[in-house]
Amino acid sequence: MLGKRSARMQTKAASPHWPVHAVLRPQERSYNFRIVPRLLCALPGWIRTVAVVMAALLLTIAAPGRPDASDAPPVHRRIVSLAPSITEILFALGAGPEVVGVSNYCDYPAEVRRLPRVGSFVTPNLEAIAALRPTLVIGLDVSSRQRELDAIAAMGIPVLTVTEEPLAGVELSIQRIGGRIGRATEAGALLATMNSRMEAVRKRLADAPSPKVLMLVGHQPLVAVGQGTLLDELLKMAHAENVADAARQEWPRLGIEYVIATAPEVIVDGQMGNEARSPSDFWERYPTIPAVRSHRIYGYDEDAMLRPGPRVVNSLEMIAAMVHPEVFGAPPAAPARSADPHDAHDAAKSIAARDGR
Repeated sequence: MLGKRSARMQTKAASPHWPVHAVLRPQERSYNFRIVPRLLCALPGWIRTVAVVMAALLLTIAAPGRPDASDAPPVHRRIVSLAPSITEILFALGAGPEVVGVSNYCDYPAEVRRLPRVGSFVTPNLEAIAALRPTLVIGLDVSSRQRELDAIAAMGIPVLTVTEEPLAGVELSIQRIGGRIGRATEAGALLATMNSRMEAVRKRLADAPSPKVLMLVGHQPLVAVGQGTLLDELLKMAHAENVADAARQEWPRLGIEYVIATAPEVIVDGQMGNEARSPSDFWERYPTIPAVRSHRIYGYDEDAMLRPGPRVVNSLEMIAAMVHPEVFGAPPAAPARSADPHDAHDAAKSIAARDGR
């Protein structure tokens, strides 16, 4: 099933003379092989010939480049996470004690809140990261943020990048992180549990219809979940017809006229927060919409729902219960928000900023 988805601080530029050797143990230092040609030229005759052969062998074994080139490095014990989804994966794999720094937006599980902050994935604080002496920094594989990752790698710190979407990307991220930190067995067990729960949802919905559903992440304007996103995949797995797919955008901005015309039978609205089931004042003004008329408007905690990590299976189960209460019973109440929440519109903007749009 899984085989088949914020920036507020200014980045402090790392000093070009940052004492890398002061923060890295000898076996973790990054060596510069660009000086090899100059050294070879200074050697005479047959000594240079032998040295060329030895240098070629050395460069083959330890080719220059970003320190994440190897797929099987030793287990890392001091990890910095640059995204909430990555942090959740690390803790789900039992690597919480190895995490020494997290992004400004990481708040789950509860133990994360007392860890040092290192900025965000968009604007990481390089000095704060280096001060933590990490043996591995894990970020998101987003091309628009390549410069930040290169700056971290330039300090001699190994970097691993993972993808968040689609569902296959979540699976691959769990596998890669687990393999990199010596927890491949735990990663396999986590994926097996997630797949088992998703398969249970699929079986229960085998004969269920696909009602028209609108899922929103913000108001003013209405920002919907569109085609090609992780949440769109979850809607389809929950046997829902996403009315925003017709807009042919990942996060389309919709007018109320569009919503009225498409007549969704269910509305899943992040603006309503943890109100599990209630027609908000906004929607009560449009009684002709079937979802409003039948009181099938649901709220959800966007922080949990928008994070493509291990809790993606929780999101699927919640969406399925909202779309098909006849199969799953009344939808569960959405979890309470964190102490410092962002509204749904800000959540949508942060997604766009992360993706470089």
